[in-house]
Order: sequence, then C-alpha cells, then structure tokens
Amino acid sequence: MVNYNLTNRLNILLGISVILFLILWLRLFQLQILESSVYQEKSEANSIRVVEEIPGRGLICDRHGRVIVENRPSYSLSVIPLEASRNPNTFIELARIVNRPVSEIEEQVFQHGRQSYQPVKLARDIDFELLAAGKARALDLAGVSYRFEPKRFYAYSVAPHTLGYIAEISESEKKRFPHKKAGDIVGKSGVEKKYEDMLSGQKGYRYMIVNALGQITGELTDKCIPAQNSGKMYLTIDLDLQLLAEELLEEKRGAIVALDPHNGEILAIASSPKYDPEIFAGVLRSDDWKMLQDDPEVPLLHRATQSGYPAASTFKMVTMTAAIEEGLVDENYVENCQGSYYFGRTYHCFKRDGHGRINPVDAIEQSCDVFFYRLGHMLGVKKLAKYMRIYGFGSKTGIDIQNEVKGNLPDEAYLDKRYGEGQWSKGLAINFAIGQGELLVTPLQLARYCGILATKGKSCTPHVFKEMRHPDGTKINYTSKVTSVDIQLSTFDILREGMLKVIEGENGTAWWLKDERWHIAGKTGTAQNPHGEDHALFIGFAPFDDPVIAVAVVVENAGFGSTHAAPIAVKLMTRYLEICEIPELTKPEETTLKMDRSGDELQ
Repeated sequence: MVNYNLTNRLNILLGISVILFLILWLRLFQLQILESSVYQEKSEANSIRVVEEIPGRGLICDRHGRVIVENRPSYSLSVIPLEASRNPNTFIELARIVNRPVSEIEEQVFQHGRQSYQPVKLARDIDFELLAAGKARALDLAGVSYRFEPKRFYAYSVAPHTLGYIAEISESEKKRFPHKKAGDIVGKSGVEKKYEDMLSGQKGYRYMIVNALGQITGELTDKCIPAQNSGKMYLTIDLDLQLLAEELLEEKRGAIVALDPHNGEILAIASSPKYDPEIFAGVLRSDDWKMLQDDPEVPLLHRATQSGYPAASTFKMVTMTAAIEEGLVDENYVENCQGSYYFGRTYHCFKRDGHGRINPVDAIEQSCDVFFYRLGHMLGVKKLAKYMRIYGFGSKTGIDIQNEVKGNLPDEAYLDKRYGEGQWSKGLAINFAIGQGELLVTPLQLARYCGILATKGKSCTPHVFKEMRHPDGTKINYTSKVTSVDIQLSTFDILREGMLKVIEGENGTAWWLKDERWHIAGKTGTAQNPHGEDHALFIGFAPFDDPVIAVAVVVENAGFGSTHAAPIAVKLMTRYLEICEIPELTKPEETTLKMDRSGDELQ
C-alpha cells in the first residue's frame, strides 16, 4: 500500500514536471521561432540608432538658370530623451554648451515623454564653436547627436516675398505633411511653401550600432537608404529685370509686376519695402521677428498681391469698353469737356479749363475725366461691374503663391450691403468710371488687365513656376492657362490706339517718355488717398504691334502717375526689350479706324 502511494505520487510529480517542461519548451519555441522577428526588432531598437539624412533642398533659379537660392552646410543638435534621462549630467553639460537653463532644456527634450527614442531637435544652425564643444564632451553627453542640415543661402537678395522662407514644421502643418515630424523643415510662404513637395527631396536613413551608453560603435551599411536630393526649380522671373525693378523701387513704398501677356509668366514682381531673406535662413530670433512685425513700413506685406489700391485713370479703358460694348458710344462719339460735369454736384476734370470736343481715343490719350464721367452716368453701376469682372477685377488671379487678396468690386450687392438696399447714390458710378471710390485692385490684377489689352483679349493666369528638373532627368513643366474675354477686337483697337497716344501723342499724359526705338503704349493714373499724398499708377505694354511685356507700377504717396510711376515702367519695359533683342521699329501699323481728330464733323 505504501509502495503504491509512493509510486502514485512519483508519477504525479513526473507528470507535473513534464507539463511544466512542455510549457517552457512551447514558450521558448514561441519566443525564439514564432516571434523571433518581433524581439529581434526590439533588441535592435536598443542597440541600433536610426539616423536621418536630410536631403539637399532644391535650388531656385531664374528663367535662364541663374541660381537665386541655394544651400550651405549647417548643423543641428538633437537629444534622444530615453538615453539622456539615464545620465542627469547630460543636461548640465548641455546647459553650459547652449547657454540655456537646465529646466528649459529638460522641458523641451521631455515634451513627449521620457521613454521616447525619437530625437528632439534642441538647436538649429549651431556655430562651429558649439559643435566643437559638444564633440569634445561626447562621453558626458549621452543621447546627444549632431546632424547636417542644408541652410538656405541667397546668392541675390531679391523677391523675398515671392520666394518665401523655410522654418520648422508646426503642429497644424503636420496635417498637410503627414510624413513629416517635429523638427523637420518646411516652406512657410511663397514658392518655398507652394512647391514644398518638389523642393524638399526624400530623406535617407543610416543605421548606427550603439552601446549601452548610447555611443556609436559601428554602422549597418547594408541597411542604409541614401537621401535623394531635390533638383533645380526654374522660375519665370528674369533676374536682370527683377534686380532693376527692385532698384527702381528703392526708398519708395509700392509694387511692380511685369509679365508676358501671352502666357502669364511673371518676369518681375517687386514689393517695397522688402526684408532681408537671410533673417529667415537660420534660426529666426524673436527680436528680428518683432522688429519686422512692428515696422510701420510693413516690410512683410507683399504689396503686389496683398494690397488693394484705387485703380484711378488706369481703369478708364474698362469704362470705355463697357460704353462701346453696350452700344452707348462708338469711334465717332464726341464729348464736349468744359472742365466739369454736373450730376447732383459738380465733378471737376483734372484740366479745369476743359479739353473741348474730344473723342474716345483722345479721351484716353489726355485722360479727360469729364468724358468718363459722362460714360459712367450713362452706364450705371451694374454695367460697369459687369466689365470689371470681365477684366478680372474683384477676384483672385490664381497666381501660384499664397495669400493673394481679391481686391474689392463695388457692384450693386456690395453697395446695398454697405449703404442699405437702394440707399446709395446713382452718382457713385460717375466716380467709379474714373477708377475712384470703393473699387480696389492689386498691382497683379492691373498687370493681368494690361496683358488683356495688349493681346486684344487673352486672359492668362499669372505664375512664377516654370519648370522643375530632377536629378534623374525627369521634368515637370507649368501648363499656362489662357482664356479669351468676350470683347470685340474693334473695341480693343480703340483702347490700344488711345494707350499708344498716351506716350506718342502730342497731348499724351506721358508724352515725354516716348522712345524712338520702340512703340510703347500705356495709361497713367493718380489715385486719391485720404490718408496722405496721392498714389501714382501706370500700366503699359511693348512693343505695340507684338507685345512681349505688360507692366503695372504702383508707388504709394508719390503724386502724379505720369511723373512717378510711368518713368519706372518705361525703364523696365525698354530694358526687357533690350534683353530680348527686339528689333527697333519705325512706326506702328496704320490703324483702320477713320476718325476726325478735330471733332468738327462728329456728333
């Protein structure tokens, strides 16, 4: 009996032992065979550090391939929270090197927890002395690494508003770029922002072997993925013309836009005052940012696309278009300007003694206000607004840089909202007809409008991107968007002849700017400004018969457009004609319009 009980107990104990060993064996099989890859990855995570390689950001060139924005070497300092937390001295040493309080550094490093292996960028664009000091104390700086990053370098300090700048990604921007993480650099404005995906390139990865102290002891070269640098981006901008435009705006507030009227390519786009793009090349200091924001001259404002101005007399071709297209006047129409026009009150012409009997072409040439007061009275707000829209006013042009404003188009709906339904004066159309009042346009809109006049009806979407050339030889080209406006060619003939006579006519408002080498057409404007001196405006195109450039110039608080804006535009146009080696012309083709310039026999 005793032996039986002992044997039974031994069998039970043996059975339990077998079961325990079986469980242990199965667990070992699971860990070492079935789940080996999982634990291999965890093991490697503790012994292998993934180091990102930042690609070279794409170069930005002008239309001829001259580099405007390139890259220079720079270094950033990063800290791995988990490794740094193992050695409290790391933060003390870091505080000495970067000259920041320990508490501030710890707060930044541990913002996402202490157990993270994700590097936290502590400082960008560090100088050589800081880099050398960090390398010298490497044994005391567990989890600290230094990474090469390309820093933007500006070969020419031009067009900062259009080119834009780069900086670290914000939380809100991570939705747009889900593949990027904290500390990554992205475009913040202008071309840099719009074409971030083209310019940023592809990150690379190196797999470094580290010991328990976080020190690098080797590299897994077979796993490394090289970074793919971006290529060259070609803009539509002509560097020579851009430099001249900015030179002509020095010491002034205003904007210049020059474009190819046939395809919308921006040849030059300048805003003044401007800022130094180098301020944003490295780490933006709070003092510099505050200085830019508090500057009363508002240098951060892109006046070419973000400022609205009264169009003044540059608008008169819109009024003339409306009157001709609506059948109210033709080439034989004559108005007798005696220096003023009365409708509820007296509206004065800028020439107080009057222009006398004047026809449509001469009304544009001499910018007779009374002629256009009369047209505005006949047209009314609704018809004027119709043609404002046809020429693109009141809506964004669609240029490929962000934050463009649409200006203001004072149609009946706008006036009803502002003054009350039907409570506004019909006389407002008289003021709108000469480009004054609530109508606000951007210099970019004026340039596009001038392009429509230059080409007799082609409306192009302005753009600064021309082509992207990647290192592998592939290219991305911009496809120009061109439409035609619903205006008769005969109407454009009248408008364009008047614009030609602004410069080449004996009574033109800018007759002294005539250039014997080419025929240049344009229109001056002086916008009333309740806050100070009038704004000077000018739009123009050249050559007359086959235009290659259309220009809009606005100079704030300068006075007359004929004396302050027109000379700038003419210099810019003649320079571009020289660049393009346009043959000098003798005279424009004879117009088919038959007009009696004296007006003696016209009704």
